[in-house]
Amino acid sequence: MKISPTFGQRKKLSPTLIGLALTALFFYVNVGQTRLTEQLSNIVFDHYQRVKPREYKPNDAPVRIIEIDDESIEKLGQWPWPRSQMAELHNRLNQAGAAVLAYDIVFSEKDRTSPENILEILKSNPRAGGDFTNIEKLVSHDRQFALALSESNTVLGFFTVSQMNDKRPDMSGRFSWGGGPLDAVVKNFAGAIIPIPELESRANGIGFATILPPSDGIIRSAPMIYRIGEDTYRSLSLEALRAAIGAGVVKFRLSDGTGEANVGVDPDGVEISQMMIGDFTFPTQRDGSLRVYYTADQNGARIIPAWKILSHDIPMESWSDKVAGHIVYIGAGAIGLKDIRATPIRNNEIGAMIHAQVTEQIITGDHLKRPFFVRFFEVVTLVACGLILSFLLPRVKAYWGAIISAMLAGAVYYYSWHSFSANQTLISPVFPLLAILTIYLLMTIASYYLTEKDRSQIRSAFSMYLSPAMVRRVSHDPSLLTLGGEERNMTILFLDVRSFSRISESMEPEEITTFLNIFLTPMTNMLQNGKATIDKYIGDAIVAFWNAPLDDDEHEKNAAETVLKMNEELVRLNEKYMAQDQIKWPENVSVGIGLNTGVVCVGNLGSEQRFSYSMIGDAANLASRIEGLTKQYKVSVLIGEATALALDGFAVLEADLIQVVGRKKPERVFYLAGDESMTNGTEFKTIAKHHEKFLTAYRAQDWEIALSEIKALKPITEEIAFDGYYDVMAERIEGYKTNPPEKDWGGIYKATSK
Repeated sequence: MKISPTFGQRKKLSPTLIGLALTALFFYVNVGQTRLTEQLSNIVFDHYQRVKPREYKPNDAPVRIIEIDDESIEKLGQWPWPRSQMAELHNRLNQAGAAVLAYDIVFSEKDRTSPENILEILKSNPRAGGDFTNIEKLVSHDRQFALALSESNTVLGFFTVSQMNDKRPDMSGRFSWGGGPLDAVVKNFAGAIIPIPELESRANGIGFATILPPSDGIIRSAPMIYRIGEDTYRSLSLEALRAAIGAGVVKFRLSDGTGEANVGVDPDGVEISQMMIGDFTFPTQRDGSLRVYYTADQNGARIIPAWKILSHDIPMESWSDKVAGHIVYIGAGAIGLKDIRATPIRNNEIGAMIHAQVTEQIITGDHLKRPFFVRFFEVVTLVACGLILSFLLPRVKAYWGAIISAMLAGAVYYYSWHSFSANQTLISPVFPLLAILTIYLLMTIASYYLTEKDRSQIRSAFSMYLSPAMVRRVSHDPSLLTLGGEERNMTILFLDVRSFSRISESMEPEEITTFLNIFLTPMTNMLQNGKATIDKYIGDAIVAFWNAPLDDDEHEKNAAETVLKMNEELVRLNEKYMAQDQIKWPENVSVGIGLNTGVVCVGNLGSEQRFSYSMIGDAANLASRIEGLTKQYKVSVLIGEATALALDGFAVLEADLIQVVGRKKPERVFYLAGDESMTNGTEFKTIAKHHEKFLTAYRAQDWEIALSEIKALKPITEEIAFDGYYDVMAERIEGYKTNPPEKDWGGIYKATSK
């Protein structure tokens, strides 16, 4: 056999080149920052937040939410509520000492329930009569609400829209920044939906409540600034904080105005890096949005239902301390009002909660950070892992390659998680992990392909000496040509020809050899076709097993099916050779087969001079004992309990609970009658029913009932060759009548011979 002298070099060089090419590909895709990259990273970061959400600190974050929830609507009436009712809600919160009242509601239309509107409806109704003078004197609901707003520190909300209109909030935000134009990064809208002028003019601030969800619908970031035409506006959460601290200007930095490295910034070279309002500074994403670090579900501490504020049955003292000195958001949480959003923490979160958490986050300073150098670090990590694997994998054994790849992947993931848990820094492990996995798999496949070419030459050289199965094993692992073995869960078969000594006495040696060849050849073919491995032939006996050297996940089932086919083949052999006289054939050859499943040691057993692939262990010994029991119970096949339990659907009958020779622990043995087709038949169901009654009576020492069941079973079990078993049991019962077993015998029979 001639092996190319350059094989070792090719085995290392080719996979290395593949690894380097993949590293370059991942580098190119990662630098390009595709949408898929961002989505995969977001999935990881969402998981991090669920595992370790932001700690809720109610004493450090004076923010509360008044929720117009389903219970409030049920108690106070359908939404929208009259502005007079909103004025009462507002006044009570103001009296309780709220620092800022911020509305995540846009009052874009006049109150239809206001007295002047009701008056017009009444006047247009010809059936309405009377003097409307008193109604005309009533103050409009919008006026009442406006007066309430003017007596407090209030921030109203508005919506930005993509459709062009001429509506703009009167109060645009004041900002200060250095660097390029904001148009490069800040989203610009064509119009707005704003509060009616009567309300807007009485507020101390106005901020947009618009938060556009990404394609997957999960709100991970909240915009801090938007533009409408040439004007720039603050978000509701930022404006509420500004109103609370009395700040005038919001400052922020652009990447091209601060000298920061423009790694991964907008193509125009502009990126917002951070914002400042009063004494608070917080990091932003390139478009000026804040990545929200959500707390776990603490709504019970933050939220007060609106009906409790308006209820005069609940004293103000019971809730006033929760809003005094706080930034209070008023928002809709009722399902029908559709202000429900998905966040990394919860699938159903009210919109006001997102604004509240943003304000809390700015105040407490617990931010998720993704500074510009992180992108550079991710790329360097990816390239470093790619280079390490490219040069190491072809030069180490397969298991070391797997260990190295797993260690690299574990280190990348751990550092990413540690950066988040310890410093709230977002470092994406996605591309380094994908690179590690892809490089490992493809390089391993390439190495396997090259190795297989070499192994084919080895198989050609050894195929004449070893069995095909062992040739495959040796070509994959030459260390198999040494002594030793491994523990495996296997199904073991022992087969023995009944009365072979008597058969041998009646035949010449040449005739015995012919008989055994004719008998063993089809039996061997069936075993091999049934995925069995022939262990050895011992004269007329066969020892075989399943699930070695090759894995067989259904070894119990394959063994059972093979045994049933072997019994069918034996019937055919008897019919064929008993009907002719050219070849001497013993009359009606029968066999005993024992099957058992268990853990044994399988491998090359023997001496350094000579060894064979075989198995040894307690499960094998028990299989041999079970085969011997077939003679005592006058059946052809008995199987162990572990095998029987794995044969779901097969026609199996429990034979006995027996303590075999040489073992202290009793074993349940079963008769294998047939496959699934027999199990579903009416006859077998009848047999199984009566057999269960027989065993129950037998083990309860109800001998007469047991014998009556035997009488019923004998004629109907001849077809499945189980009737001889009942003869044995009937004889045993007669003996027990004379010499009964102990009361607590448990049905255990002690065998006296192998």
